[in-house]
Amino acid sequence: MSEGVFEALQRWRQTEIDEGRLRPGLIKDTHLQQIVRSDRRTVGEIEPMLPRHAKPLVGGLVEALASAVTQNSAGSAEPAAPAADPEPEPEPLPGSEFLVDLGTEDFCEYLHGESEVEPGPITVTPEPGGGHRLEWAGLPERTGSTVLYRVVSGETHRAYKPEAGRLVGVTRGTMIVDTAPSAAAVRYLQVWAHIGSNDRDAAVRQPVLVAEGQLLSAVQDFVVIEDDGTVIGQWSVWPGVSRVRVLRIPLDGRSPVTNDPRHRILADQPNFGGFVDRDAQRGHRYLYRAICEIEVDGHTRLSPSAQAEVLVSAVLEPVTDLEVTTYGQDDDLRFDLRWTPPEIGAVVMYRTESAPRAGIDRELLDATALDVSGGLPASARLVHPVVVGDDGRHSMATVSWPRGWVRAYFTPVTVLDGQVQVGRTVIATRPLPALKDVRIVERCAEQVVTFPWPDGAASVSVYVSARQVPAEHAIEQRPVAEISRSQYERDGGLHLTDPLPELGCAVHVVAIAYTAGERIVGQPSTVDYPGLLRMQYSVEPRHTPAGLVLAIRLASEVELPSAPPFVVIHNQARLPLSARDGQPLEIRGGNGTQPGARNFQPGGLRRDWSQPWLVDVSDKSGFIRVFADVRPEKARTIALFDPRVEQINLNLIERLPIGDQVQ
Repeated sequence: MSEGVFEALQRWRQTEIDEGRLRPGLIKDTHLQQIVRSDRRTVGEIEPMLPRHAKPLVGGLVEALASAVTQNSAGSAEPAAPAADPEPEPEPLPGSEFLVDLGTEDFCEYLHGESEVEPGPITVTPEPGGGHRLEWAGLPERTGSTVLYRVVSGETHRAYKPEAGRLVGVTRGTMIVDTAPSAAAVRYLQVWAHIGSNDRDAAVRQPVLVAEGQLLSAVQDFVVIEDDGTVIGQWSVWPGVSRVRVLRIPLDGRSPVTNDPRHRILADQPNFGGFVDRDAQRGHRYLYRAICEIEVDGHTRLSPSAQAEVLVSAVLEPVTDLEVTTYGQDDDLRFDLRWTPPEIGAVVMYRTESAPRAGIDRELLDATALDVSGGLPASARLVHPVVVGDDGRHSMATVSWPRGWVRAYFTPVTVLDGQVQVGRTVIATRPLPALKDVRIVERCAEQVVTFPWPDGAASVSVYVSARQVPAEHAIEQRPVAEISRSQYERDGGLHLTDPLPELGCAVHVVAIAYTAGERIVGQPSTVDYPGLLRMQYSVEPRHTPAGLVLAIRLASEVELPSAPPFVVIHNQARLPLSARDGQPLEIRGGNGTQPGARNFQPGGLRRDWSQPWLVDVSDKSGFIRVFADVRPEKARTIALFDPRVEQINLNLIERLPIGDQVQ
C-alpha cells in the first residue's frame, strides 16, 4: 500500500468533513486502507466498499484516488530522498502465498452444468487487521492436476454463476481473506473449483461449486454514548435486517459475559436506528451489544455483534439522616450508628476528634481529597460490620469512644469509582462528669465558687435551690450565674453577684458544653451551703460621772427570733482577732443580764438597732471587739461586721460631753 495514496485519501476525507458533506468517523482509516490495497478504481467497484451514508461521495473519492495514484506513479520515477524512519511494510494477508493473479475475464463462462459434488460449508472468521478469513474443505488431490479455487461473493443474493459475483480471489489453497467492507445485510460466498493440468488449462474448464456460506453484516456506524444517566445508541442497518437485538450486559464480575436473553432490552422494538435506555442503573458499567436478525433461506440468523462498554454516570447522594446513639458508663461509652443507604455507591463511616474541613460536603470529590485536605484520614475510617435492618436502613453497633476525647465527629461518605460525596456530620459530646473539689469561699460580703476547670466544658453554670430539691430539678431553672473559662481564669473563681441565702441552701455546679449549637448539660455537683448570719454592731461612747462607758447595739440583715450570745473582748496591744484573743469585759444592761456577766444574749434581732448593752472602759486603752460567743464550727456561719475603727480603738474615741445618765 502506498503511503502517498493513503495520505491523499485522508486529505480528501478531511476536506469533505470541513465542508460539512461528511460526518466525522463515518469513513474510517480501515475503509481507506482497504480501498488502497484493492485493485478497484471505478465508482461501481468502490461504492460497495463504503458505508451506506458515504456512498453519495464515491465520485469525489474516485477522483482523489486517481489523482493520487497518478502523482504517486510519477513521483516514483524520481529519486526519492531517503526516509529517516521508513514505515515497515504491512504484514501479508494470510494465504496470500497461494494466490493466483487471475481475473474474472481469465475464466471460461459457466454453462450451468450438473455436478455430483455436494457443496460444503465455508467457515468465516474475522481477521484482527480487518476483513474476514474464509476457509473450506478442498478437493482430494489428483496426481498431475491443478486445482484453482475461485472465490466469489454476491450481496443480498447468491451469484447464479461465478462470473456474476464479485471476485474475492483465486487461490491454490483452501483459505483466503476477504477485505471488502460490508455492502449488504447478507454476503453470499461461493467457492468454485477449476481442475486442469495447469493454471491456464484449469481456468478454461467448467467449475464445480465445492463450498458456500454467508457473511452477515453487523450494524453500521455503531455509536453508544451516555447522557446524564441515559444511554443512547445510534447505528444504521442494511436492507434485509428484520430486527436488531439490544443487550445490556452488566460488567460487575459476578456473572460471565454472554448473550443471555435475560440481558435483552427493548425487545418489543425493531431498533433499526438505535435505542434509548433510561433504565440503566447509575454508577454501573455495562457492555451494550447490537445483533442483527436476518432472514436467510427461511431461517433467522444472527449477525456478529457490535458492542461498546459504557459507565453510566452516577450522581452520588450524601447521607443526611445519620443517627448516633450513645450508651454505657463514663469509662466505657459506646455508639450505635444508623442511616439510610443511597441508591448508588457504598457508604463508609469516619470517626474524628475534630470536625472535617468546612464545605467539604458541597461538591463531588476525588477520594484522595478526604485525607489530603478534608480532615478525614484513612486511619479514621470505621471498619465495624454493617447490618441491614428489616426497614432497609443500615446500622453499625458498639463503636467505642476513644479515651481522652471530649467530642467525636461521625461523617458518612458515599464512595463510587474513586469519587466521594461527603454527607452530614453528626457530633457526639461525651457527657461531662460532675465537677470535683467544688468550694464556696466567703470573702467578707460575697461568695466565690472555686473548682478545677472541667475538660471539654465551654462554661460552668451555678444553680441555687432549697436543700430538699433534687439537683436534676434544680438545674431546670435559670442559673444564678454562668462563667466561661477565660473569665474564670481572669477572676480566679466564679464571683456570685447576689449573696447566697443566710439560712443556707444547696448549690449545684454544672459543666456546659455545646455541640452543633445544642447546649449539653453535664452531671451536677451539689455543695451544701450552711448559710451565713450577717450581723453588725455599733459602739456609742458615753461619759458618766464614773468614767467612759460604751453602749453596744446589734442589728441583723434578717429577722432572728433568737440570737447567739455575744462577748466584748479587750486587747491592750492590738485589735482582738477572736473571742479568745483578749479579756472579756463585764456587760451591763438588757433583760436577764446579771451583774458581773461576761456575755450577753439578745432575745432576738431585727434590721433595726437593738437596745444597748453597756461596757465600762474608764480605765482601759487599746482595742475592743464584739464576737459571737459560740463554738468554732458554729462561728463559721456567723459574720459580725465591725464599725469604723475609730469606734473600737479606745485611744481614738471622741470625748463627748456628758450626756444622759446611764441607767
